Amino acid sequence: MLDQYPVLVMAASAGSGKTTAAVQAAEALSGPVAWVSLAGMPGNVDPGAEALTRRLRAAVELHVPTAAAALTDAPARGLSASETGVLLARALAGTELVLVLDRVETIGGCPGAQGLLDALAGNLPDGPRLVLISRVDLPPDLGGLGDVHRVAFLEDPDLAFEVAEAAEALRAVDRGDDPSRLVGATGGWVGGVLYDWWGADASASAVQHGRLAADLLTQLTPAERALLVRTSLLDDGVTAEQANALGLASPDRTLAALRGRRLPLSWSSDGSRMLALPRFRHHLQREIEGLDADTLRVLRRGYATLLQGRGRHEDAVSELLMSGDTAAARDVAELALPGVLGRLDLATAESWLDRMRPAPTPSLASAALRVALGLEQCWRGVQLADHHGRAWWGALAEQPGGEEDLALLVWCLWHVGRIDGAREILGVMPPGHPRDIAAAVLALADNSTPQLAPDLLDRVAGPLEAMVMRIAYRSGHLRELRDSMSGAWRTVAGTPWTVAALRAEGRISQAEEAYAAVGDAPGPVWLAAFEAAELMADLGRRDEAWPALLAGRQRIASTGSRVYEILSLLLEAKLALRLDRDLPRAARALAEAERRGCARYAFTAELAGTWRGLELLLAGRDHDAVPHLTTAVSTMRAGGRRVELPTAAVYLSEALWRTGDEDGADAAADLALEVATTQGPRNLLVQALEDMPSVAVRRADAEPTHSSRWHELVSALATARPVTGCAAPRLTLEDFGPVRLAVDGREVHPRLAKSVELLAYLLHQPAASARRRPLVEALFPGRSDTTGRSYLRQAVYRLREVLPDGLSLRQDGDVYRLTPASAVVSDSGTLQRLLAEAARQDGEHRWDTLRRALDIAERGSYFDSLSTQWLDTRRAELDSALLQARVDAATVALHLGRVREARRLARHVLDSDPYREQAWRVALCAAEAAGSDDELLDLYRGYLRVMEELGVAPSADLRRLVDRLRR
Repeated sequence: MLDQYPVLVMAASAGSGKTTAAVQAAEALSGPVAWVSLAGMPGNVDPGAEALTRRLRAAVELHVPTAAAALTDAPARGLSASETGVLLARALAGTELVLVLDRVETIGGCPGAQGLLDALAGNLPDGPRLVLISRVDLPPDLGGLGDVHRVAFLEDPDLAFEVAEAAEALRAVDRGDDPSRLVGATGGWVGGVLYDWWGADASASAVQHGRLAADLLTQLTPAERALLVRTSLLDDGVTAEQANALGLASPDRTLAALRGRRLPLSWSSDGSRMLALPRFRHHLQREIEGLDADTLRVLRRGYATLLQGRGRHEDAVSELLMSGDTAAARDVAELALPGVLGRLDLATAESWLDRMRPAPTPSLASAALRVALGLEQCWRGVQLADHHGRAWWGALAEQPGGEEDLALLVWCLWHVGRIDGAREILGVMPPGHPRDIAAAVLALADNSTPQLAPDLLDRVAGPLEAMVMRIAYRSGHLRELRDSMSGAWRTVAGTPWTVAALRAEGRISQAEEAYAAVGDAPGPVWLAAFEAAELMADLGRRDEAWPALLAGRQRIASTGSRVYEILSLLLEAKLALRLDRDLPRAARALAEAERRGCARYAFTAELAGTWRGLELLLAGRDHDAVPHLTTAVSTMRAGGRRVELPTAAVYLSEALWRTGDEDGADAAADLALEVATTQGPRNLLVQALEDMPSVAVRRADAEPTHSSRWHELVSALATARPVTGCAAPRLTLEDFGPVRLAVDGREVHPRLAKSVELLAYLLHQPAASARRRPLVEALFPGRSDTTGRSYLRQAVYRLREVLPDGLSLRQDGDVYRLTPASAVVSDSGTLQRLLAEAARQDGEHRWDTLRRALDIAERGSYFDSLSTQWLDTRRAELDSALLQARVDAATVALHLGRVREARRLARHVLDSDPYREQAWRVALCAAEAAGSDDELLDLYRGYLRVMEELGVAPSADLRRLVDRLRR
């Protein structure tokens, strides 16, 4: 075309490829090319002509200096814009310059510049060429553009891709899309083919897509632009009727005009429905933010009306709230909230209610109360009660679901300390589960003993499930909490109580897993404010327990709960006593709890008495401790609150013993054991006995045989250690049997075997750290100090080679430390964690944990093929722990009626160590349980031979046992 015509007009849509095509053509020409971009031209007459003249002069100066000089003189000669255009056309005569003017549409508001261009195009002689690039059609009378002999046109259809061209272009940008589909959908429009407008990820290539989308909008009329922007709210396509509902005038004509545009739009086969492709729609939706407030308000109200017509009430509420029409939003919310709460989307319900303040209407009160319980925001219920008064709540019992609302209202008032008001509401409630549950909540304050059915957790649904879980935990119904997790409310709002129950039973690993499953989400308030700190303390992570407690208080502040404030102070006292033995801090926390009214609630008063009693015992004020602990135990028993009863009873036993009441001390200790055995909080019992171990020792000494529960507890206390965390590791050391090291499940092989031994040694040390001298002595015995240090450096270097990212072996002076230690786990470490956890469990849980620990040792002995002094010592320690674990497992198996397992485990221990009297006792009892008198006598004869070999008399305890078993 440039060979045949002096003037070439490329008028096509944004993204049609016109500028790219011109660039490619210019690069292929042999003659000179001058390129002028008219973007940013000023919008008034004279400056527009002057600006265009300056740009033209700069563009042609390099190729035709005489033309540039003529343009320089034009203003001084007083030439008009048209005369300047004629002057330039004549100055270019005899040259083959191709002059390209890009973005010609921008001079539409510059008459002077338009006149100059008109004269240039109309007077251009043969030889030079003029290329005009525009996003819109140029006026046909511009510079004789109607002369088909001098002017050629390239338009959208000429520039559009054919299928083969689209395939080639897509390959060049590594796109695997079907070119036929794209050409068919876009008519070959280059911007539609090359840009992934269909992509759901609006952030991908955001700059390129945003720039082209903005360019596309500039070529539209105001009506076209308004329709595209405002209807971008619609997610299922746009029709003329819908656009009209959004307040757009003559939308049918505007849609018809848009069908002729090159835009990333999808149309129905009959052209009646339009849908902006995802990334274009994302840009259009951002444009909505630029609308003025009144326009945006009308738009959102119209959209809300459309949504309501389609039954999308939830989306309509959001639009109405954004429009500021809270009255209309409240009406629609009445229809939408049942569905929102049905799927327990408490966050959405909360955001709606917060924007409908000062208080929800009675019609929304039920939803507000459920949000109050689910998010532990008792202030919502108090606000309702104060705003609507007795006339409102007094009539709730007669309304559908009103009894449940009243129970939730009781819970809210109880939390803020308005117990009399809660009791007044209880008085209007008719008999039934909701009233029983509300009465049980109040009983935590007044120490009454309402009777809740044992299977109530399985008989209630909805928010009452979450209320019952709180009561069940305080009552010590741990097994019910563990086994009853099918309800939706239990799953969402009951997680803290599940974690608490698992922790109380000693199932620390499972409690940690349940806690970790919440992830980075805020989670329930009780979980963040209380269970997080309790769990970290149980895991021996003091430095995480205290920050968790303090962070939890920020969550408590948002609830309005006086109960939570008091309990947080009591937890501070507990941690101060348990973790730090910080008596002054505990005393201050208890005093503050008393100041805030912990005596008004029976259950907080007894907890305060428990920790006050421990503080006094630790301070040596034994007589002062007795009344606090006596009252705590008494009220716990009277109110049926048994979860903390073993703790208080252990402390009371110690206090009574120290003050001379031995019978009372024994009775209190036996009460603690009975409750822990029947209700399940074995871990809480062990923790209390760790504070006062003499209680267990005294009761074990008083038992007639060594096979009592008290002897088991003494044995557990003797080997007890904190249960360390079990987070998913990056580095795993299998150190039983053939040694294997794995990074993220992939086996690695350090170049030095000593590097693996170095890792094992560090993992066995506190905080996975050790000083140089002990390391050298353990790993390289007999070496000189210089040689040992050299070998250690090599072992460290080779170990570092296989460590994964984020895990390092650091040296600080002469200290070597693995960090973070939590990223590394060994089989021996896992074994010890399981044994520590088993010591805090009972029954089936203890059996399962012990069995998992023993399964680890089935792979072989510790570092099977290596022998050094430290490895042999470590191996002996583990072998001894495993033998005791087998004895413990045999004992638990016998209690559970697993006679075959008990016999097998006891035999295994006796084959390895025939001098363990406890193993003989279990073996004898298992033989008797199996009904084998012959085996019983044979075992006893074996026992007598071992005792004779040792030269000691047989145990009178075992002799009595055999006599009793034979009878």
